Parts: sequence; structure tokens; C-alpha cells
Amino acid sequence: MKAVRFHRQGGPEVLVYEDAPNPQLGDGEALVWVKACGVNRVDIWARNGRYKTQLPHILGTDVAGEVIQVSQGVTNVTPGSQVVAYPVLRDRTCRYCKTGRPNRCEKIGLLGVAADGGYAQYVKLHAEDLLPIRGLDFKTAAALPVNFGTAWNGLVTRARVKAGDSVLVWAAGSGLGFAAIQVAKLFGAKVIATAGSDAKLELAMSHGADYAINHSKEDVPEKVRALTGGYGADIVFDHVGAETWQRSIMALAKGGVLVSLGVTTGEESGVNIGRVYRSELTIAGTYAFTTDDLTKVLKLASQRKLAPHIYKELPLNSAGEAHRILEAREQFGKILLIP
Repeated sequence: MKAVRFHRQGGPEVLVYEDAPNPQLGDGEALVWVKACGVNRVDIWARNGRYKTQLPHILGTDVAGEVIQVSQGVTNVTPGSQVVAYPVLRDRTCRYCKTGRPNRCEKIGLLGVAADGGYAQYVKLHAEDLLPIRGLDFKTAAALPVNFGTAWNGLVTRARVKAGDSVLVWAAGSGLGFAAIQVAKLFGAKVIATAGSDAKLELAMSHGADYAINHSKEDVPEKVRALTGGYGADIVFDHVGAETWQRSIMALAKGGVLVSLGVTTGEESGVNIGRVYRSELTIAGTYAFTTDDLTKVLKLASQRKLAPHIYKELPLNSAGEAHRILEAREQFGKILLIP
């Protein structure tokens, strides 16, 4: 099969479009013909060495495609089934896996990081991790899991967003930020979006944000308070990390929730502990999502209540260009690779 692999970690130039062995199925697995694969920040981290992988390696966490082969005993999918992958790898035996929180498994991994992913013509997955896509095309389905599944887990499952809440979404031009806007608006929240350019802020407003802040020019906590009658945001959705974390704390209203779900700019940040306890703030760490989260997202997308914004579709052999765009933060929404 054709695939994009890297044989050493480094910049986008290490991604090579080449022949690779077809995946061999084990017990309980299915072979999927990849129709579309989303590009995510985690791909860059695996490629550049932030995460360790076996070499050579195939990236790709967001996968949608058609089942073409199943191992003996698999009954939930058959050849011809159109599916999207639940990409959280786990041991399936720990207390978290058994109680519906596989994203907390002690042995957690991600498709495309801990195992070869979807930057290829074919990928093998545990058949139980394949969810049917009904009323969706492959490209839309591939743009949903990491961004919308994670946003749903953070805002709905963890923060319990509700009508009337004010929600600050950092970096709204990213796929995850865009998804957070849609999920928050679905529940009737008021969304304050930030981005580093006025062009991205205009797009955020046109896609549902109620207010916009240019975080490269404006004092975000101060502007948030001005927009919320002096109170601050009820929920802050921070997937940026160290660079924004302290400002997120300062932007929260008393009793507010900081949804912390990304470390793009670093994992260490000084925190004003006094501000946290005196204002009764909650820090809701959020990692990935559950199959239940993704199932709900897929249903809502099929009903056209959630819809990803696909910034660009590129052929698989242009994976390096996709990474360059993402690292330069040029995109608004999702980048897809089409094998």
C-alpha cells in the first residue's frame, strides 16, 4: 500500500510518501480502506519527537473509511461498512475502561501515535472501535473525532455547559477551537472567541461566536470582564497551554470552570492559587473523549446540528504541506488528507 511514513523524527521534510506493508489483522480486528484522514497537532508532536513512536511510523488519528476485511469472529462490522474510528487505544480491562472512561486508561495511547494510523491507504483497528457513519460523507466524518469529540468531552461532559453561560474559547481558528464554538452555541451559551488575526476573528463571528478578541493585541481577561458585566467567563476553553493558562484563570468568573485540554505552548505554568480558591474555581482537565461522546457528536452532525469547517483537502502525498500549514497557524478549521 501507499503511505506517508517517517524513519526519523524531525520537521515536515521527514515525511515520506512510499510503499509500506499492508496491515496484517489480529483477533478482533478489521481492515479499513481510508477515505479521509484529519490532520492534528498531535501528528506534529509525534513527528518532531515530543512523543516517542516506533520507526518507521504512520501518523493519523482521525480516520474515516470503508471496511474491506474482518478477522474471524467480528460481527459488529462487515466488508462494505462505512465507519469512523474511535482512536483511543487502551487495555480494555482496567476499571476506567470497564466503567465507560477509556480515555483515563493507565495504558492509553492514540491511533497514529502508539500504533500506525491513517496516513495510508489502509489501516487496521480493533473492530469494536469502528462506529457507523450514517448520513455523513467520509470527509465530514474524518473531521469530527479529535476536534468535536474532545470539545464535547470538555464542555458538555466535564464543564456541564448550559444556556446563558459565557464561554471563552482560545484560538478559535483551530479545528478544536472551531468545534468548541459550535458545541457551546448548541447549548445556548454566549461565546467569546480569541484569535491572533482579525481575519480569523471575522470567520469565528460568521460561524457563531458572539464576541471576538484579538489575543495578540488586547488584554483578554480585561476584555472578557468588559463583555460580561464585570464578572468574567463561566467557562474558559483552553487548549493552548502555558502561554494562556494564567490569563484563563484571571478571565474566569467566580465559580467558573477552566477546561484545560492542551499543551501546545508548554506544560508548565505558574498559577495564582489564591485566585483559584478564593473564587471557587474548578479546573476540569480533559483528555480525548469517550465512545459515548463521539457517538453523540456523530448523531448531531448527521442532523446538521454540528458541522466541521474543512479548510483544505490535500492528497496524501502532500502531508508535509499540511503540517507546514498547521505549524504556521494559517488554517481556520480542519485540514484533511485524502489517500
